[in-house]
Amino acid sequence: MKLKDIKTYLIVGMVCSAVVAGLASCRFEEDDYFNESASLRVEHAIDSVQNILVNAPQGWVMQYYANTGDEGFEGFNLFARFENSGKVTMASNHRMLRDGNAGKYTEATSLYEMLLEDGPVLAFNSWNDVLTPFVDPVDPASAPGSLVKDGAGMAGDHNFVIMSYHADEVILRGERYGAEVRLKKCDTSWEEYISATDQMKSYITNTSISNYYLTDGTDTLYMLSPRSGHFRIAERINDPLRAHWVSCCYTPDGFRLEHQDTVGTAKFQELTLAEDKSCLQNEDGSVKVIPCWDSFMANHSAVWKMDPELFSAEQKGLFEQMNAAAKVFNSAWSLESIGIGKSSGSASVNGLVLTFYTNAAKTKTNTAGVALTLTRVGYGQMKIEYSSESKVDKNMESIVKRSPDMENLARAFAATLAGTYDITPNDYFLPTGGTFTAVSGGTTFKLN
Repeated sequence: MKLKDIKTYLIVGMVCSAVVAGLASCRFEEDDYFNESASLRVEHAIDSVQNILVNAPQGWVMQYYANTGDEGFEGFNLFARFENSGKVTMASNHRMLRDGNAGKYTEATSLYEMLLEDGPVLAFNSWNDVLTPFVDPVDPASAPGSLVKDGAGMAGDHNFVIMSYHADEVILRGERYGAEVRLKKCDTSWEEYISATDQMKSYITNTSISNYYLTDGTDTLYMLSPRSGHFRIAERINDPLRAHWVSCCYTPDGFRLEHQDTVGTAKFQELTLAEDKSCLQNEDGSVKVIPCWDSFMANHSAVWKMDPELFSAEQKGLFEQMNAAAKVFNSAWSLESIGIGKSSGSASVNGLVLTFYTNAAKTKTNTAGVALTLTRVGYGQMKIEYSSESKVDKNMESIVKRSPDMENLARAFAATLAGTYDITPNDYFLPTGGTFTAVSGGTTFKLN
């Protein structure tokens, strides 16, 4: 039987009386209905929710969650525009769309209804290509193929108990599986919201940095690979302890977890990019999510160039001598820059990298390197170590055969960097350099 031919769904279960009692206490506090019967109050609540839903010219962002356990899924941004006639138009570009539409912006129209049960229930009661794949009891990996043995599918809901409602926000809870779903009034076009969200996600969860500090200023946990939208929070990165799974929906400003969580004594759920872009922070600024940029900077391989404006007098002199030594090797050569990263020659090294122009037109380059050890020694601190035994790459060995001073000059420059530094990245989420301020030994420098 193809479920797509089924145009309606059975209403699943009744909500337990304890939950309903809790709903009633928060649902009706805005209106003075307490002199009316319970059933009449529910009717009034249904009318109020209906009016709120249709009174949204740009519709609603629906932060939707299906099974969010250990083997669960990320949060999905769906969009909905409700009409008094009972019609709802939904849209998304989520990865579970079928018929070749996965990842493509898709709109679909279906029916909804406000049900009067023990409390008001929002029911999406006909097939919708955007929403129903989460409810379809098939294996999502092979949809629309075989049924999952227990018929759970993605363990998504299409009937939702109204938990609370306001003019700009409606909180729902799945009637069968209990996921928390949030409707937030949209103030842009849906495609603009998707584009802005994609840009934010790409920025704060780029492929260079995988893990994030989660701190209230006293206690620190880690968010492990949040880019997937379904990730772990743990006490450490490697072999994580006490890890628990969370799911989030990305937004144009950051991301929001399905449920409120805690670190230390502070609570958080909505995390937005700080004005200075140094972190994501919760609603009151008591919790910060900071990318592990310091670990990334200690292990990056791209060559970041040192700003010659901050060279010490000794470093300037060494630079000029290395430039002269390059011309001894080949009259067309000149020293283009000195940087830190991974050299490109055979038997490459991580450390100090000299980049040479190799022709008079200065259009071709080559590198030679001396190994350094960069070690993160505390948040935002790095130790740079150099030894006379530090290796050089094959390019350096080749240059030395005709210009014997080059290696000793490069080693002398490397030695000027040995020390401990406070580091400030040029971008916390996507660093391509930063300022290294000497704390002990070394000399302050800047990478670009």
